Amino acid sequence: MKLMEKLHYKDEMTPKEREAAISAGKMADRIQCCPLVGEVGAKFIGVKISKLCYDSKLMAQNEINLYRTFGFDSAGAGPNLFGIAEAMGTVLAYPDNDMPYVDIPIVKEYDDIDKLKPADPNKDGRLPLFLEASKIIAQEIGKEVGVSSGFGGPFTTAASLRGVDVFLRDTLRNPEWVHKLLNIATESIFNYIDAVCEMGVKPSIAEPVASLTVISPRQFRTFVKPYLKRCVDRIVENFGSAPTIHICGNTKGIWEDVADTGVQVFSVDNVVDLEEVKNSVGDRVGVMGNVKPIDTVCNGTKEEIFQAVDECIKKAYDNPKGFVLSTGCKVPMATSRENIEFLMDAARTYGKYPIEDNL
Repeated sequence: MKLMEKLHYKDEMTPKEREAAISAGKMADRIQCCPLVGEVGAKFIGVKISKLCYDSKLMAQNEINLYRTFGFDSAGAGPNLFGIAEAMGTVLAYPDNDMPYVDIPIVKEYDDIDKLKPADPNKDGRLPLFLEASKIIAQEIGKEVGVSSGFGGPFTTAASLRGVDVFLRDTLRNPEWVHKLLNIATESIFNYIDAVCEMGVKPSIAEPVASLTVISPRQFRTFVKPYLKRCVDRIVENFGSAPTIHICGNTKGIWEDVADTGVQVFSVDNVVDLEEVKNSVGDRVGVMGNVKPIDTVCNGTKEEIFQAVDECIKKAYDNPKGFVLSTGCKVPMATSRENIEFLMDAARTYGKYPIEDNL
């Protein structure tokens, strides 16, 4: 295969070549850029999200198309926020053109916890579909780009088994029971981690319910941090390196706690300041973020997108443990192909090495 046949036509390196160069302290062609798009890309291949969610080949096609169209620095399919809870019995709703959401939590009464069993990724729920999709993606483009599989962390999974509002009240009323539920959720997550790592696919974690927009720092340290640490350790043991974690909303007040878990990259929402995160924990973790997904990437002009990317790079490009440009959260369904292309072009413009020359 000739060099230019394996590259996005606007880039000089593959994502794996770029990552290797940056990790070695060498000159890359540009900064890494991984906007959070995922299933939103279904419209670019002409299918409904509700159909994509039940078809491993379409899941893989979506990710491969996103990579080849835009040149993202990552690809992958995963259970996302609710897939592991679904595999344990929670019922999801599937809008045609929006993300699945929890419809009927499985744990309605405290005693229902005794009916739960850890999910088997090879047979329960849609987990086998994600494994198959990951396999296809890795076979098709895995030599060029890192392939990952993202899932909801223990706290988000447990909340999806119980229902978020009730679960949060449980942390106050019945903390011992909450820990029991978190342990079962973590066992299921371990099973999925083991399965994807065996395929050479790297797990990544999302914990939106663990945001300080939802809980307190004390709750984070009691109910989130210990279980996240266990998951990170499991991933390091099986894959050889630590994962990325994304937490939505406000996280100021737990940055040190997130770094304590040993994650490699901390993906932050646009409601926090990248430079503050860098100055707080940038010597311990890579930082990822945080262009506004709605106001800028979805609804912004080309000039606004370029300006926002420029600002993010200026704030965090020199993070001691590395920086990955991204969106602050998943882009909305209404986001156009053109605006995603603008984001990537801005990364190629302001993130071109040596970055100091662009400041």
